[in-house]
Amino acid sequence: MDSGMIFVFIILFGFVLPIVFIGVWTSHKKDMAKLNTKLGESEKHDLQNQVNAMKKRLEVLEAIVTDKKYQLNDAFADLDK
Repeated sequence: MDSGMIFVFIILFGFVLPIVFIGVWTSHKKDMAKLNTKLGESEKHDLQNQVNAMKKRLEVLEAIVTDKKYQLNDAFADLDK
């Protein structure tokens, strides 16, 4: 490569790409801030309640699956097949 091409790559990778990446990142942060402000407090509360309910359901399902009786019945069902 000649020195002109090396200079172009240095400019491209040293200055242009970082500026583009910073621009994309700040734009993303602005968009996320806008979306966050659009959600009202009641919507945030509703979403948090839904997440908590899903966590409780998951805990129940984990308890069922890890229960020894469930595992034993599941093993018997596999033997019947």
